[in-house]
Amino acid sequence: MFSIKNEEKWVKISLAMIIFVFFAVSLYSVLMYGNANYLGSFDKMDNDDVKYIRSAWELLDNGNFIYHKVDEPTVFIMPGLTFMLAFFMKLFGKYGGITAFRVFQAVLQGSSMYLIFLIGRKVFNSKTALIGCILSVFYMAEYYAPTLILTETSFKFLLLLLVYLSIYAIEERSPLYYIAGGLVWGLACLIRPTVAAYPAVILIMWIIKKYKISDMVKFTIITTFVFAAVMSPWWIRNYKVYNRFIPLTLSSGNPFLQGTYINYDQKTDYTPYEVGKTAIETDENELKTGIYRLKVYGRKHPIKYLYWYTVGKTWELWNFPFYWKEMFNVSFAKAALYHHGILILGLYEAFKLFKKGEKNFIFIAITIVFFNIIYLPYFTFSRYSYPLMPMVCLIAASGAAGMAIKRRSYFGKTKDSDR
Repeated sequence: MFSIKNEEKWVKISLAMIIFVFFAVSLYSVLMYGNANYLGSFDKMDNDDVKYIRSAWELLDNGNFIYHKVDEPTVFIMPGLTFMLAFFMKLFGKYGGITAFRVFQAVLQGSSMYLIFLIGRKVFNSKTALIGCILSVFYMAEYYAPTLILTETSFKFLLLLLVYLSIYAIEERSPLYYIAGGLVWGLACLIRPTVAAYPAVILIMWIIKKYKISDMVKFTIITTFVFAAVMSPWWIRNYKVYNRFIPLTLSSGNPFLQGTYINYDQKTDYTPYEVGKTAIETDENELKTGIYRLKVYGRKHPIKYLYWYTVGKTWELWNFPFYWKEMFNVSFAKAALYHHGILILGLYEAFKLFKKGEKNFIFIAITIVFFNIIYLPYFTFSRYSYPLMPMVCLIAASGAAGMAIKRRSYFGKTKDSDR
């Protein structure tokens, strides 16, 4: 499953070189640009990255899990990133741990590249998988993301691993794969809560693969049990602190409210809301205000809101790469041009593959569409599409491979092995 033992020598060498170069550049990126790429200020604590760092410091010093305020426990974020940061800070110090964590993210990037190859090989073939890896090597967001103290790099790795395990689980119908999938699903959820609804993708594939109801029930019980075992410490902590069952977070109010403003323009029809005494109260008020806005302005401008909550937010999710600060003298324009090229080629190839009914391709396509839909009710932007881009690169790679074969065929150089 994870072995490349039976691959041809040139494939092994090519993959090793790709991963080495990718890891080396990622490592250089985190050491060279890490301190320059902070999104927030340590003085103001005004963005996610510095708040995650402060959260890890407080956890390490006093055992308290916080985010917005040092004196207020939080359920605004999932605990995964904070605990990972605290682990590295315990080993290397408060600031050394930040650098060590970035190095760890570079390692995750190299590991993710291996997973990209494995998924590409499983869905398409080894040659297409290598092309997908090469396309990822030149995607600038892959070097920007690990310089940040955010969930993107770790979540991308876990998502790719989950997708790969899921393909085997659905195909082999083995409880072992579903156990492994439940474990990775739980770990991914501790990083980012949107993956909690991922079983919807599995259900669709079960229907396509014509699973028996008895098998669906059996594998659901197995996976849910493992997922619950991973998540239970978080659930217990939340119940002790808040005296209520909180399965994920209570932080969707603000992104939901922001998402109700067309083109995120809060100058038009701004709706005030009351800031609560706690972050939870504020979240509830923001959620109520967002619902109020949809009822009032959604009825007033139904076509505009329908367009905004479908095409508009999808465009916001995919229109630019997650590349917010220039690195290696690569401009935003060049990074965006490459990004759009990948998307166009991937979309074109997706239509072709969908017509063929290739089921493993359909699985990764449904996964991409699923996350697109999950983000539509909220504030969407390029950061959320980043973990999905490796799968888009693989689809684009299939298109590139197909065009290469046609070109060689046109010049009379196609070999039987290329067919």
